[in-house]
Amino acid sequence: MPPVFSLLTEGFHDLTILAIVAALFAVFGLVVSWLAHHVWFRFWPVRGEEDHKLADTVQTSLLGFSAFVLALATTAVLANLSRVEEQALQEATNIAGLDRELGALGAPAAAARQALADYVKHVATDEWPRLARPEPGLSPLAGQDLDRLWAGIRGVQRNESLAPPQVRDTLDKYQMAIATSRTQRLAEATKSIPAIFWVIILVFVGAAAFMNGRNRLHRYGLQVMVIHMAAIGLVVALILVVDNPFRGSTSVSPAIIARALDRPQ
Repeated sequence: MPPVFSLLTEGFHDLTILAIVAALFAVFGLVVSWLAHHVWFRFWPVRGEEDHKLADTVQTSLLGFSAFVLALATTAVLANLSRVEEQALQEATNIAGLDRELGALGAPAAAARQALADYVKHVATDEWPRLARPEPGLSPLAGQDLDRLWAGIRGVQRNESLAPPQVRDTLDKYQMAIATSRTQRLAEATKSIPAIFWVIILVFVGAAAFMNGRNRLHRYGLQVMVIHMAAIGLVVALILVVDNPFRGSTSVSPAIIARALDRPQ
């Protein structure tokens, strides 16, 4: 994601981002159309019917290309958001399962159980904000908690009377699943729409606005064009908002992990 877009998505609420990007695209389309009309098309006042049809075809095609690229991007980011939420729910299930197994072992597993509780807290409060940054990363605190959890589990597993083979295997399964989920979470956070995508969108939208400059810029036509460009801006803003599944209100909530150890009263 370009630095300007990263700054925008970091500093504003989702609804504010929608409004800002819609306004920017409306102004962008208006300025390009005005410049195209006064700098280029006004010097070519005589055009036949075939020229009009050709220009309409080109403008429609440019808008169609823009819609196609935006649809692909929207599908990709929504699929990524859904995948991140599914993985978070699965990790929460594994955390709850591991806590249940450790709880059944009693006092010898207290250290491992505390490390698991600290891991849950640090993932929700420290790791999630780090994943939302332009350069995402994992929390070192959560990493230390996993190391403590590993040491605690190994300590329990040394006592064969306390942890028979089936219990040891179950503990290893849950521990490995949690570590894998964490790695996958970082992988999903690094998936972002490449910068070249935004260049292509701006070129297509700018070219369509340029072609609109061939018409007389009367008030009604300008209003329709502004609404059209603002609508395209809303779709772009939606992609910006959803492109990072760890930030904003339209994202995967860390509460999924934070509530993993909640027990019914």
